[in-house]
Amino acid sequence: MQHSPVTRLLPDLTFGLGEGPAWDDRAGLLYWVDIKAPALHQLDPQTGAHAVWHWPEVISCCGLAESGEVIVSGRSGLWVFDPQSEARDLAYPIPAMAPDMRTNDGKVGPDGAFWVSTMQDTSDRGPVGVVLRITGDGQVTTMLEGLTTANGMEWSRDGDRFYLADTRALWIDCWEYDPVTVTLSNRRRFVTYEEDDGKPDGGAMDAHGAYWSAGIYAGRIHRFSAEGERLESVSIPAEMVTMPCFGGADMKTLFVTSLSRGADSVAGDGGLYSLQVDVPGPLPRRMDIGGRRRYRDPATRFYVSAKGDVISA
Repeated sequence: MQHSPVTRLLPDLTFGLGEGPAWDDRAGLLYWVDIKAPALHQLDPQTGAHAVWHWPEVISCCGLAESGEVIVSGRSGLWVFDPQSEARDLAYPIPAMAPDMRTNDGKVGPDGAFWVSTMQDTSDRGPVGVVLRITGDGQVTTMLEGLTTANGMEWSRDGDRFYLADTRALWIDCWEYDPVTVTLSNRRRFVTYEEDDGKPDGGAMDAHGAYWSAGIYAGRIHRFSAEGERLESVSIPAEMVTMPCFGGADMKTLFVTSLSRGADSVAGDGGLYSLQVDVPGPLPRRMDIGGRRRYRDPATRFYVSAKGDVISA
């Protein structure tokens, strides 16, 4: 596969723990979080316009709602944030976690629910993390347990296969996902990282069904076929890459976040990067929040429902 040279975006900024990027195809904007700040960031890649909103608690990832708002995952649950009005509310609380726990990787699934993992925020963390599924009516279900550092959450193009990595365990596994019964089954090993691969962090699926995995500590993004065969590895000028995300007008821009290790960082760590690739990613999924909110069309500035009906100016 051919790709363009890697570009560092916002080169004057270094993020403590850049994570959870999400592309808004309607507005042409990229969102991501800095867990260490904690803060939500927004970038218009066309103009370079950058905005940042600081948060009252640790946040770990973000996604999109059908309403046009941004879903932000924090220790207390899912926040719904309107970038235009800057209004936010903790719309979907989750059960209280221990003081040393937080949410981690998360995405909107093909079922319209938001899936998010939890982990101990300590250097000696144990397998106490879970994966939660949060629906638009507020129902919270534990889907998986016994995870140490759950990352790389993704689904196949058809939505019938679920992927998840455990960074410290060096594996990426997959399950069959039944959207009717909302169950995971037939767990099997998809990929085991070797020493030179780094460790598996965030993941993204492309339109050909290949899975892209951030190899943190190695400064690489690995691309695997649906059968787990390595197709290629792309070098990023930052060792601590955390997560890839497809975006851009043709969904052929790969955005990559990374983290900074402070005094131990090498040049490039903590940066935000982009490159052009041949195979696009799918359009982003959006959380169905039960019609409680509305999407404001940026062109007409009219509110429209999820069905496209104009509601009001």
